Amino acid sequence: MNSAAEKIAAKSTPGGFAIKTRGLNLWYGTFQALYDINLDIKEGVITSLIGPSGCGKSTFLRSVNRINERLGYVRIEGSIEVRGQNIYEPTCELVQVRKQVGMVFQRPNPLPISIRDNILFGHKLHMKGKGGKRDEIVEKALRQVLLWDKVKDKLKRKATELSLEEQQKLCIARLLPVKPDLLLMDEPCSALDPKGTEAVEELIWELRGEYSILIVTHNMAQARRASEECIFMLMGKVIEHAPTERLFVTPANKETADYIEGRYG
Repeated sequence: MNSAAEKIAAKSTPGGFAIKTRGLNLWYGTFQALYDINLDIKEGVITSLIGPSGCGKSTFLRSVNRINERLGYVRIEGSIEVRGQNIYEPTCELVQVRKQVGMVFQRPNPLPISIRDNILFGHKLHMKGKGGKRDEIVEKALRQVLLWDKVKDKLKRKATELSLEEQQKLCIARLLPVKPDLLLMDEPCSALDPKGTEAVEELIWELRGEYSILIVTHNMAQARRASEECIFMLMGKVIEHAPTERLFVTPANKETADYIEGRYG
């Protein structure tokens, strides 16, 4: 990871915030999963979300992509702004949110079609044929995720035949032609072996700066390696939000220190 970190050290970080939440509360039926979440997540950096299972990490992540609202028993209060736009305003179209906010899930979910058609799927849906020649779009996206040299001669091959590591990289590449502002990643390495995990972490570093990235992880070593800021959540509340190294070395809250040192979770 050191070489990747050195590569990005010289890049400037854009100002402003990718995500701002105010008074965010969420209920699954009568169970409250999020409590008064107030966060300012910086633009252009990698932010990790850590905490024990059931603390609200994935619920928060899915709220930023408005996935939770598909469940009829979910109720949300408060606001989530993505690049200054409250995505829960009635005038905010869901299709626009999905274009602006890309989502990568725990297990790779490529479509059972060719590698090329996977890359172009979102572009055809959101861009209506705009944005350049399709062969160039495919090559650029695959180069960005460091897959081009491996698959350039087999673009018609089914994406589901790739290795898990390659499938996860492809799922990230599929988002890029749509030009999202924000990439959400829900434990993107949980299905990968150590070598695949390292490759995807390297890719995340490469994308940093060009995209704002929010990553949920249960792996604290990964959070420390692969993020610049870190948010610790516990029982649906934000306990601490700080630069990653500071949070791990000198946490400001006892709950954070207890979790990092393995006293619970």
